[in-house]
Parts: sequence; structure tokens; C-alpha cells
Amino acid sequence: MLSKSAAVFMLMLCLVLFSNPVWGLNFEPGMYEITSKVEMPGMPAGAVPPQTITQCLTKQEPVPNKDAGGQTCVIKDMNQDGNTITWKMECDQQGQKMTSEGQMSYNGDSFEGTSTMNMGSQAGNMTMTTLISGKRIGDCQQSD
Repeated sequence: MLSKSAAVFMLMLCLVLFSNPVWGLNFEPGMYEITSKVEMPGMPAGAVPPQTITQCLTKQEPVPNKDAGGQTCVIKDMNQDGNTITWKMECDQQGQKMTSEGQMSYNGDSFEGTSTMNMGSQAGNMTMTTLISGKRIGDCQQSD
């Protein structure tokens, strides 16, 4: 089902997006619960359930850094203004071209943002908006 695979792709894309450290944000390191919810025109509400993960975020890597696999993405423009990051990106997922732009705002122990992805003609030129939120749920677990 394209919409479910697109949702998983979008979640992973958002997680990969910020692989570089970002300094100066109002951000508290720790274990975060991160939820993404996909909205697409013409898709019934709840067709793709929200995806939730937990991950340890640090000052050096304040946004999750997961491998989205199967795609090549290039950030064309990324800016930080106070506690908000904006970006524009182009991706190639198995020959399909996609463009994305979005923003993420931090507020101490939480963050939220949106990302809008425009899929290529092979996917019917669909537009998908992902709402992303994260909430600190405790300290990171130390591994032995």
C-alpha cells in the first residue's frame, strides 16, 4: 500500500533530516518519545496511524538520526532562527524524485514541526504533510 510505505518513508526521512548537530536551541537532552502523523489529500482520517518511536537525543544530536534506507536525500537549504529550523530537501527513492520542505521548533523538553513532501509523477504527484512532535520522557539509559 503506497500510503503506508509513504508514511514510513516520511517518518524515516524526518528522522534522517537532522544528522548534523544544531547548537543554540532551547533543547534538553534525554529520552524522547517522537510521534509523526501523516496527512494526505483524499486519504481518510486514520488511514495511516501515527508512528511513535523512542530515542535518546543529545546536545550533539538533538534530532533523531535513523537510516531511512532506499533513498538519497540532499538538503538544499537549512536555516536556524532562534529555536526553529527550516529546510528544503530533494530525495530520490528508488528512482522516484521527491521534494520536501518543513520546519521544527524546540521548546526545552519538547519539539514540534511539519514537513510537506511533494511526490513525483510516478506517485501521482501526491502531497503528504507530516506532523512531528517529541516529548522528553526521562534520562537516556546508559549502555554497559
